[in-house]
Amino acid sequence: MNKKIITLLTLCILLIIGGIVLYLYFFRGEEKGINDAVNFDDKVSTPAPFFLTTMTHMESGFTDDTDEAVFDRHLEELRYAMDLADAYDAKLTIESEEPFAIANEKWGTNIMAEILERGHGVGTHCDIPPTPEMKGPKNVQELAAEMKERKELVDALVGAENNYGCSGAGGMQDWVLGATQAGFHYVDGFVGYHYLSMPLSARPEDWIDAYILESAFHFNVPYELEDRIYPRLLANALDFEEDKNGTVLASTGDMGRLAGIAEGAAYCHTNESCVLAKDDVDRLVEWLRFIDSWRDTNRVAKINMYFSANDFVKDNEEVFTYFFSEMQKLQDEGVITWATQREVYDAFMERQ
Repeated sequence: MNKKIITLLTLCILLIIGGIVLYLYFFRGEEKGINDAVNFDDKVSTPAPFFLTTMTHMESGFTDDTDEAVFDRHLEELRYAMDLADAYDAKLTIESEEPFAIANEKWGTNIMAEILERGHGVGTHCDIPPTPEMKGPKNVQELAAEMKERKELVDALVGAENNYGCSGAGGMQDWVLGATQAGFHYVDGFVGYHYLSMPLSARPEDWIDAYILESAFHFNVPYELEDRIYPRLLANALDFEEDKNGTVLASTGDMGRLAGIAEGAAYCHTNESCVLAKDDVDRLVEWLRFIDSWRDTNRVAKINMYFSANDFVKDNEEVFTYFFSEMQKLQDEGVITWATQREVYDAFMERQ
């Protein structure tokens, strides 16, 4: 047979075989279980994290700046807290009002910088009265000035590049605009006061000013849990709906004091029945698993627990050890991820 004819027949056979292979690979792959290898439309996205954070406020009523013994006691409590947290890969965030920030400089111990160096979070606490009648700011400019005054004290201790957020500042003035003008990137620590800037249509039913000021001032907000766990960017404080042109991250997710979890209290602030105990930890574990079972994994989610400085004492060591160990188990399982308040902000912005 002519060599040219043999060559042509060979090429034809190879082309036919190649066509069959391509057909089976690309068009019949689903039946063979290989279609996933070539289906470029099915992009697997990494689930957004479910963060667990804490906040501890060095309050405006503290006397650290006038009483060195008080400051020394707080140093002991904070270092004790960090030692406990470090043993279980946990992260704390300490947010300072004016007296404690001033005391860092006055008494020669920059504990805020030490906190940062140890891998924990720092920030500013803006414990500003919510209404002009309570000696609060009369307009946004006054609010921004008060927020900036507190920010600059903490900036001097840790650097503005490490002091991105303010906890609190809720009230009748627009706290988003105030935070923006003061140079903050996020706000955390949301309570009933933060609804005061919003019209009634943006509040829970019957949350008039009087109810907030008399009863719901420290309730966790946004009111609905399924809304509360998602941080969102805001352009103003007229509602909690995310704004495309938002300038400040509302880093929501607050659950109040751990001591009030078992009792079901909206916020255990002065209730003496709210004692820190292991059943609070057990209830929190249930809540975290429950939330993780239905949360939107396309959105960054967050739960925030509040601890006062004087919670960190030897009397509570057994409960705290239990708390941190149980949270470490949840982190190892992939349920939660420990973070500082700043780390939540960074993670949220990276996904924008």
